[in-house]
Amino acid sequence: MMEYQGVCDIGLERTMNQDAVFMAAEGGSGLFCVADGMGGHSHGEQASREIADSMAVWWRDFQEKSFDRDFSRMIYSLNQALERANRNIRQISGGRQISGSTVVVLFIYGNRYGILSAGDSRVYRCDRMQVKQMTVDEVWENQANLSVSNRIKRIHPNRGKLVNAVGISEDVRITSSTDQIRPGMVFMLCSDGLYKMCPERMINKYLRKCRHHSLHTVLDSLLKQVYEGGARDNVSVILVKT
Repeated sequence: MMEYQGVCDIGLERTMNQDAVFMAAEGGSGLFCVADGMGGHSHGEQASREIADSMAVWWRDFQEKSFDRDFSRMIYSLNQALERANRNIRQISGGRQISGSTVVVLFIYGNRYGILSAGDSRVYRCDRMQVKQMTVDEVWENQANLSVSNRIKRIHPNRGKLVNAVGISEDVRITSSTDQIRPGMVFMLCSDGLYKMCPERMINKYLRKCRHHSLHTVLDSLLKQVYEGGARDNVSVILVKT
């Protein structure tokens, strides 16, 4: 049976929560989303809310029979929903100012899962005590065609800057992957407000604890770690156990 817990918190320093989350599960299916509105840009909170709302609408209308129970068609449909959200966000901003949001989506159907992403929010997977980051942060230094040394990457003023997000251009680039579910797998979706305040070793430690502890307990421990680190950004986390 699928379990999940999540939180979307403003943190200690921000005056507005530009994150948004969506969580839903029924039977052997579940849909989970974390969106992080781009700080410093206009309408960031509206952009993330538009994405979360688009996932809510998709889930409300989801009927496996309409896809002939074809998982790849379901993933394609979710991609289309994010493309529609991209167009809506651009309409909200009127093209006058940049407005956007990162996004990670986890969709589970039967014995399959799919991950969709844009930006630097993350999905982690813990499988048989092995923790793996399933998404790549789409920031300046991680661009595949960037031909500069690692030393330059570390000191360059563009380091850490987003190079992809929903709403910032007419054609959004969504990365997707799919795989098989194994019983006991744990997934974590999070905004950068979590992983920038919580060391990787702590993330790994707490995700492994999901095997024998409640998700609620692990989530509380993760948030405690973030707040001890200063909670300088909004923080959103969703834990899912299959």
